[in-house]
Amino acid sequence: MTFNSNISIAIIAEDMVEIVIGDKDEGIKNSELNWHLADHLLKNQNDIEAIASEEMISIRSKVIPIDTQKIEIGISTFDFSSMRKIDHQLEIPICYENTFGIDLDCISKQLNLSTKEIIEVHSSTNYEVKAIGFTPGFAYLGDLDKRLFVPRLSKPRLNTPIGSVAIANDRTGVYSLGGPGGWPIIGATPLNLFDPKGSHSMKLIPGTKVSFSPISKEEYKTMRNKK
Repeated sequence: MTFNSNISIAIIAEDMVEIVIGDKDEGIKNSELNWHLADHLLKNQNDIEAIASEEMISIRSKVIPIDTQKIEIGISTFDFSSMRKIDHQLEIPICYENTFGIDLDCISKQLNLSTKEIIEVHSSTNYEVKAIGFTPGFAYLGDLDKRLFVPRLSKPRLNTPIGSVAIANDRTGVYSLGGPGGWPIIGATPLNLFDPKGSHSMKLIPGTKVSFSPISKEEYKTMRNKK
């Protein structure tokens, strides 16, 4: 089913569709469009769940069969031109010391790089939030420098410390809520990037530009205690 020349809706099951947006506008990435369109649909329809990824939006209906016409109407009321005004930037302090960067030594051996080199490469790269997922507030940041490409852990951790900064393949991310995690950890930030009780629960959304600034353990503790 084609909604217009740029947006297609594919029926996956009687309660699920996938929305794919074609190239909409130069300078505006589809991952960002997907996020804001999914948010728009959720705010205007209380009988669906919406998950935005880098490539598409998955919509699951709480009512069977899914009302595709209602989804189309929801899309038609979204102002794509408003996306031009969105410009998020955030500098995230990160402590890379061994207390927090619990996998740094292992990664150093894997990559044949010193921990200092890993820190320099990671903190000198500018990133962009590609998608939110896995757990609430977890942002997939890309693109990681190829020199730091490492695989996920062969055995994921059951409990990852809150604020842990990790890398895997071509992405880096922050475990805002802690919990299970399968990415090697290189540091931690004292910032609270996800607060479900706040008016703006997430500080990172698709399209946000992110940079990391190294801090000492003492600076980490000071910033953490100010929260």
